[in-house]
Amino acid sequence: MRKACYLLILIASLQQFTAQETINAFDPNSFILGGDQQSVGATVQVQPISLIDLEPDPFSAAAGGGETLEAGNPFTVGGAGASSGDFWVNFTWRSLNYQNARIFVRASQPIPAGMSIQLQIINTANIGGDYNPNPNYNPVNLSTSEQVIVYDFANGYSGDGEGTGYQVQYMIQNPEALSLPPGFEILFEIR
Repeated sequence: MRKACYLLILIASLQQFTAQETINAFDPNSFILGGDQQSVGATVQVQPISLIDLEPDPFSAAAGGGETLEAGNPFTVGGAGASSGDFWVNFTWRSLNYQNARIFVRASQPIPAGMSIQLQIINTANIGGDYNPNPNYNPVNLSTSEQVIVYDFANGYSGDGEGTGYQVQYMIQNPEALSLPPGFEILFEIR
């Protein structure tokens, strides 16, 4: 009887060690699942994102313009003659169903007769970004009508700061020293 009792204890202890489950999270096929198994479906919708930023702040006092401008704030010009400079347009774009986008530019108000503002992409750089550039290299004479400055492009991002994205050169002709209307803005829109 003693032999049978020892044999049952030995078999019971071996079963404890062989029933241990090991789960490898990197290999779902190795999961040992039991009992009532069910699945629950889930749907996740990610909202589109569109962001545009100008780098450096092209008309700040540090850039020598004497004005403060951040994307979406008024742009003012004083003095006679012509002035020019450049800035970088950075963007982030994620759409629903991988729809392409364009970047449009327009003035918020009419530019006074005798003054002109021209924008032109002169360079692209992909440093720290993930996108395929598709710029309009032709000069754009700013008006209240939307004009394409960057043609169709897919989801991506340009990277942040100077030296990445689209380098835009601006040229302002103002021989009569006219002032722009209060609240005048240059609007960049991605859609």
